[in-house]
Amino acid sequence: MSIAQRLSLQGKAAIVTGGGHGIGKVIAASLAECGASVAIADLSEEYGVKATEEINRQGHMAAYFPVDLRDGKSIAALSKAVGTHFGRIDILVNNARPKLAVAPFKESLAEWDLGLEVLLKAPALLSAACQELLAKNNGSIVNIVSVAAQFVSHQPAAYHVAKAGLVQLTRFLAVEFAPQKIRVNAVCPGLVDLFDENKPLTANPLHRQTAEIVVPLKRAGTAAEIADCVTFLCADAASYITGQVLSCDGGETLQDHFHVVREALKSGQKEKV
Repeated sequence: MSIAQRLSLQGKAAIVTGGGHGIGKVIAASLAECGASVAIADLSEEYGVKATEEINRQGHMAAYFPVDLRDGKSIAALSKAVGTHFGRIDILVNNARPKLAVAPFKESLAEWDLGLEVLLKAPALLSAACQELLAKNNGSIVNIVSVAAQFVSHQPAAYHVAKAGLVQLTRFLAVEFAPQKIRVNAVCPGLVDLFDENKPLTANPLHRQTAEIVVPLKRAGTAAEIADCVTFLCADAASYITGQVLSCDGGETLQDHFHVVREALKSGQKEKV
């Protein structure tokens, strides 16, 4: 089998949670472009239907499925509905994230349950719900994590804790599901520009300059680059990869704080000259 054939997703069916917008939307489009039939699972009907229509207009196959990831019954219904609609489930991408307020620790605890339920519990429940169908076709699960799983950022506590937990859940499920030939991996994005919302991070000159300092590749990533990693992990070309966390961050997590701050100060001194 050629590498092109091993990268093809032709005949496979995928679920992408939060597939109606942001990185999830681009992941869904990438999977569809490689031949998969894609279930856009999203709480927002507006976003979900729009993303589905865009994929179908490109000549690929997608369908919208509403889901509330805080509701176990809704998660179970999603798995059943997708299995019935496509006749199979080969790929599950746990991508969805709720809108969490950026707030001090005590205030952020008001959204603790929301953060952990959507970011950590829902991927576990949906993985369990899809397990039987995934096992029939040597399925693949990809969890979308974050560099916030490795260090502390401006995001609230629940986000950090859930993403760190999702890394360990990825490893646990990789071992648990391995006898059924289900692979479980994670992709860990760093700074990403989201152009579909017309609010790219680096449109702000300060953010752009910051990215040039903290990222060795001197720029923020794109949603398409995250989607490429996910698509590869879902393909047969990655058939011997499981339990791994693939960082797609331009090298952001490689540098120590001293070096980063020193470069920032040096940059500031040059501007004053």
